[in-house]
Amino acid sequence: MQVVGHARAVGHLRINRERQMARASRFIDPSSIGQADEEFSQSPESRWIRKKIKMRECARFLAADLEKSFKTEKDTLCCCGLPFFKHNRFTAIANSPPSAVTWSWKTDTNVLPTNAFGEIEFVGYDEIQRKYVRMDAETKMGDVLHLLLDVWDMKKPNLLISVIGGTENFRLKSKLKDIFRRGMIKASKSTGAWIISGGMNSGVMKYVGEAMRDYWLTAASTVPAVALGIANWGSVKNREDLQDDFGSGLWPATYTLIPGTEGNEKCLDPNHTHFLLVDNGTTNQNGLEVKFRDELERQIANTKTGNSQADVNIPMIRLLIEGGRDCLESVQTSIRSGIPVIVVKWSGGLADLLASVYESAKVQQVVEKLQGASRMRSRSVTDNIIPSKLRRAIEKTLGSNNVEGYWNILRECVYERELVTVFDYHKTLEIDVAILKSLLKANKDQEFDQLKLALAWNRIDIAKSEIFTEDKIWPPGSLHEILYSAIKQDRVDFVDLFLDCGTSLKDFLTTERLLMLYSTIPDHSLLKELICRVKRKHNCFGTDVTIKDIKRLIKMLIDINVEPYATRPANQTSQFGSNRKKESKLPFEDLFLWSVLMNRQDMAKLFWRQGKDATAYALLAFGILNAMATKTDDTELRNSLTRNAEEFGDLAMGVLTECFEADEKKTNVLLIRRHEQFGEANCLKIAVKSDNKQFISHPACQDFFRNVWMGNLALENGTFRLLISPVFLGLFLLKVKEVYYYVKEDQSNKSIRSNSPSIRSRHGTLERQMNLKRLTSEPIRSSAYCSVKDGWSRQNSESIEGYTKKKLQGIRWHLHRIKSIYTAPVMIFAHSVIAYFIFLGIFSYMLLIEFSPEMGSCEIIIFIWILTLMIEEMRQFCSTSQVKRDEEFTRVALWQKFLKKKKEYWSDSWNKVDVLTIGLFILAAILRFCPETISAARVAYSFCLMSFFFRILHVFTVHKELGPKIIMIRRMMIDLVFFLIILMVFVLSYSISTYAIMFPNSVLRVSLIRQILRKGYWTLYGELFLEEYEAGGEDCTYNATIYATNPQRRCPEERGVATLLMAVYVLFANVLLLNILIAMFSNTFQKVQENTDRLWHYMRCSLIYEFYNKPFLPAPLSLPIYIILMIKWVLNRGCGVCLDLSPDLSEAQDREIMQWENVIADAYTQRLKRDRENSMETKVFEISERVENIAGRISETQSSKDIVHHLDRRMDSMEEKISSILQFLNAERNRKLLNKTEKNKEIPAVTFRHKSY
Repeated sequence: MQVVGHARAVGHLRINRERQMARASRFIDPSSIGQADEEFSQSPESRWIRKKIKMRECARFLAADLEKSFKTEKDTLCCCGLPFFKHNRFTAIANSPPSAVTWSWKTDTNVLPTNAFGEIEFVGYDEIQRKYVRMDAETKMGDVLHLLLDVWDMKKPNLLISVIGGTENFRLKSKLKDIFRRGMIKASKSTGAWIISGGMNSGVMKYVGEAMRDYWLTAASTVPAVALGIANWGSVKNREDLQDDFGSGLWPATYTLIPGTEGNEKCLDPNHTHFLLVDNGTTNQNGLEVKFRDELERQIANTKTGNSQADVNIPMIRLLIEGGRDCLESVQTSIRSGIPVIVVKWSGGLADLLASVYESAKVQQVVEKLQGASRMRSRSVTDNIIPSKLRRAIEKTLGSNNVEGYWNILRECVYERELVTVFDYHKTLEIDVAILKSLLKANKDQEFDQLKLALAWNRIDIAKSEIFTEDKIWPPGSLHEILYSAIKQDRVDFVDLFLDCGTSLKDFLTTERLLMLYSTIPDHSLLKELICRVKRKHNCFGTDVTIKDIKRLIKMLIDINVEPYATRPANQTSQFGSNRKKESKLPFEDLFLWSVLMNRQDMAKLFWRQGKDATAYALLAFGILNAMATKTDDTELRNSLTRNAEEFGDLAMGVLTECFEADEKKTNVLLIRRHEQFGEANCLKIAVKSDNKQFISHPACQDFFRNVWMGNLALENGTFRLLISPVFLGLFLLKVKEVYYYVKEDQSNKSIRSNSPSIRSRHGTLERQMNLKRLTSEPIRSSAYCSVKDGWSRQNSESIEGYTKKKLQGIRWHLHRIKSIYTAPVMIFAHSVIAYFIFLGIFSYMLLIEFSPEMGSCEIIIFIWILTLMIEEMRQFCSTSQVKRDEEFTRVALWQKFLKKKKEYWSDSWNKVDVLTIGLFILAAILRFCPETISAARVAYSFCLMSFFFRILHVFTVHKELGPKIIMIRRMMIDLVFFLIILMVFVLSYSISTYAIMFPNSVLRVSLIRQILRKGYWTLYGELFLEEYEAGGEDCTYNATIYATNPQRRCPEERGVATLLMAVYVLFANVLLLNILIAMFSNTFQKVQENTDRLWHYMRCSLIYEFYNKPFLPAPLSLPIYIILMIKWVLNRGCGVCLDLSPDLSEAQDREIMQWENVIADAYTQRLKRDRENSMETKVFEISERVENIAGRISETQSSKDIVHHLDRRMDSMEEKISSILQFLNAERNRKLLNKTEKNKEIPAVTFRHKSY
């Protein structure tokens, strides 16, 4: 009967459930099913989750309590925890009583595709949506890890922090709570850690969520924070909001937090980022997710942080806060698995109990042998007998049952002391440091693993204090793989530490490693895009980055041939080859260029400090970064590149300033010293190529250019002497620097050496650097020879042993003086300007007076003159992008060399003007030989003369006030072009509309366009054409027959509308637009005026270089010199057409200059470091930290005082209560004594004496 009654009740419940399902189906929109299926079909994430991730549902209903099941339908629960009506309609029903059968989630549940996944949006919180999925408790850990890393695209963590502890709401001390939050934030920022908790909005899990909330609020780190909540699906409150019956997921699922709890159900925490909801088909059963969580954490811990050999398994640590019996098993499992555990003391519960056992245990050192090596291990020794104090703590925390068993587990947990760390916030305030120290302590015998952990966590302070101790010696090459990881991960402090420990970059950096670094370029980065452009330009295929690609890229960015990779053959374009293992000759410089191209500023500055040629490489970085900034549309990236470029520009300026203050003559040599790795370029050329006007404006550069400009002329020659000296051919007024020579005491041969600044002589055969032997054995070949070497190596020497110093006198001095005057660039400039004005006078005279069909003498002179100017332009064209003397023509295609020369030549705007002017002259010359086009030739000559007059503006660049005005004119012309585009909109609209109103149905003629545009254009200048608007009477006619033959006589129509339109047009065009143009010009003027000195110095540099290379005779007298230079150019295969400012230094001299610059640069960087440390910002930061520490100590002291005061109050209250009790007892005693009259003996009174606190 009992079984029959049970089956009948189940039948009624099934019918009721089916009716409810039918009612619910009425509200399902069939179209939504198709829509959901379509969305599901379009989502790869949904398809993968539905395919791989399963859930469980009860497959057999078995009433949990038979007696209770007959009371009401609602109270009838299955063993799975759900009422009957919430089961699937196909759920089997057990026809036997519960006592006869058992229910198991492994056998009595069905595995189905999950119906709860997507993104959660917590109502009332931020709009950030969190990923979630409901999954079977027996899901493969490989699939779970694939879901996290690939499907959800979560970055691999460098640390796994598993937080366990109290699940119910408990109160954590405010100071400890703040320390916990800060520690979690620091751990997330510095390591990119994953923090795993139960994911509920209660207990320690809620504190984890609050720490993540504070992390997001800081918004100062680019490292994504991950708080992974692993919860029991059956314990999630309001979980129905997360389910989707259509299988496409919820995007998002709207989830509302409901306060309070129902049984074991709790709400999810809104501050976690991801949720894994473990399901076994049951509800309201705690501890289900513990095993799943342990397996997943072990799976993650067995995964490496990266793909290189230097990467380690992801370190894991458990953090215990409070806790009870459920956490004791997790701690025991962690210790057995070798996972370090941090016990947060003073958090209560199990944490305080474990801390007490750990601190009360005795420490024993044990020597263990593992794989043939001995190492010291620390063990905790505890007694078998439980101390009474700990017994009471165990009973209070874990319960009075099985105290001995709990004691043995606690002893096992603290036995391995390296795996347990007690964090006491009274002793230290940084829980993140305690986490890393705990990991290092657990691996203290494995230095490389410790170092990899510190590197992965980016804690240089711990590495210095715990790993790189004074007694530790690292074998050569042992840190190479870790150094590579540090460079790749941009760990600047670690790279600096490795270098300080003696790691040789020359041994470390091979071509293979350098290519591996370049292979780490992000796919969507600016550098990758630029490299792809270079590959396409040179018809290179493949995705691998080669050394040749980098060279071409730098050439494209800054037009400098960088040759730092001396170990690699030039014709090797593949990244695989025989030289991949060869060491780099310039390791610091190679890594510096890699860092600059990757825009890793701190790393680049580190290698810049460690490398050589500080000034040149800083200038190169300035040019590369500025050029890259012009190639991107990303405003943030462009600002970053520009800011970094300015920083390297300041470094170059700072080093140059220090050098200039230390030794001016050595600084001059430093500026023009050739750099083999830069294609023989010097610092000045790099500065010009990188458009570094600030560097060119430096006093050291200007002092050098002033010496070049003056040549061998004395600097005391004033402007007045230089202006009037050409009148006297410069022979009487100008002073020349004195020249001394040395005579060997026992020989009659003499050699002259100048004491003038570091400029070599010009034109003809130049003297090269000579050693002392050549000074005595070879005759002088150039009396104007200026030795760079003499300018700095013997600048303080008045005599040389075995030689006598004498002053150059007599005829040789006069010859030297004449040559110095005529070869100085300033005098060449003066003579060229005078000759140019004579040329313009002759040209103007010819065009105004003598131009006729027959060619006159003036025109012949003009032809010869312009022929000379054409040869000069050809010389300038050939002097660009010179080829080395030892380079064969077959090495570079002639067409490519021509394009390079054309690009460099065409970069100068004045060269464009020269080409246009010469082209106009050639056109005029062709036209003038044809009698029919003689008039057109005159017009062409006039335009040519006009262009020659415009060329005078180039002369003004020598003047400080007039030079910048040329730049103003050029930039204002650009403004004018943009203004004209806007202006033409108004001009056309007004002109066409007005003409159409006044003269409709006009006849199409060529003159019609002129008639339309002239009114709108000339009205801008005040010509209003009022006579046309007011025309009438006999002056015009409305007869179409008449004005068809004479359009000028047509009377305008609708004059009033046209006049009104003209008034509006004048208002906008003459008032508004022209004032906008004036504002644009004013803005341009202000910008140029702010940088007047810098712009003028830069223009003057170009002018000096131009006239330094010109022949000393002006056109057309320089024609024979050009013939000689042409012959020389042919004989030298493209070299020798221009002079070089750089000296020929010996290897010893070059090394001396380099070392001198390195010493100055090191001193400068050290001074910058001291200035930063002593800066006001640093001091304020240090003071704020000290104040915070003092405030914390004061707070601790105050809390201690509060505790003492509280104890005093309690003691006083107890004293008062005891006194009251004693008074009552005495009163009772006295009352009883009065009732006993037979006893005459007096009983003494009882008193209580207590100590007052």
